[in-house]
Amino acid sequence: MHSDKADPSLFLSKFNQTLFDALDALEEDKISYALIGGVASHGLGRPRATQDIDIFVRPEDSGAALEALVRKGFRTEKTDLSWLFKGFKDEVLVDIIFKSRGDIYFDHEMEERSKPVDYHGRKVKTVSPEDLIIIKCTVHDEIGPHHWHDALAVLSHATLDWDYLLKRARRSPRRLLALLLYAQSNDIWIPNRAIFELFRDVFGDSVLTGIYAPPNVIAVPASTQGSGNVRRMPEQYLAAQIKDALVRDPRTGDQEVRVRVEGNRVLLRGEVVSAEHRNAIEVVVRDQAPTYKVENQLTVSVLTDPETSEDVG
Repeated sequence: MHSDKADPSLFLSKFNQTLFDALDALEEDKISYALIGGVASHGLGRPRATQDIDIFVRPEDSGAALEALVRKGFRTEKTDLSWLFKGFKDEVLVDIIFKSRGDIYFDHEMEERSKPVDYHGRKVKTVSPEDLIIIKCTVHDEIGPHHWHDALAVLSHATLDWDYLLKRARRSPRRLLALLLYAQSNDIWIPNRAIFELFRDVFGDSVLTGIYAPPNVIAVPASTQGSGNVRRMPEQYLAAQIKDALVRDPRTGDQEVRVRVEGNRVLLRGEVVSAEHRNAIEVVVRDQAPTYKVENQLTVSVLTDPETSEDVG
């Protein structure tokens, strides 16, 4: 039997119509949902082809979702009562998922964070980029390597709420830590604090204490006397926090400044393009380490015209 999948344009047309029919069915019955899988990855990360539609619903809504598809002309089956039902229409598969690997559910918080994205001329609702990253890195395995690359694409393209991402990582902190370290190795910008917080959550304060450890770890010089419950921030972690702030702050965006913490001093070395840039860097550093003495040894590079010209024609 000939399959329309052999004709990409015809299959895409049927795919989109089936997707829209399925979403119409859920919305008409007021069933809460959000897309995950390839359609969500397409909208939040990288454009890519997909052969099926993954819809995330609450467990208590899974039966109603299947009935809604039936009324739209879908053939359905209760594939696995613990997590998955299926619908079929025009050779396109719709997965009704009500539990993802890692015991991840479509809960109220995930629903509140869901967002509309453009997909082939229609707004469709997907989970948030943070939730998609968690789902993707959790389900990744040898037979599904695309999940890992989908997550990397979302890290590259989406604007993320890092606090929310770390909160949602409670189900798979090791997977997310591995993903973020791998992303950094591929020059995808990841804030150092996310790495430190996950590392601490996985291995505990006995292995890593520092700038993003418990609230009683603060940036104070060694000479500062505090209460017995206050621990001094290790110098290397304060330096990392300052570097992270310099990269993220729109006034600086600087990755080349060398930062060194020695006792009660923060030393800044390197070259900048203007006195204004030099001053802005110092302001950001003082915000991060207000009790430290900042020694700004940055030099301003003066660009001059070349003494001679060279004909390259």
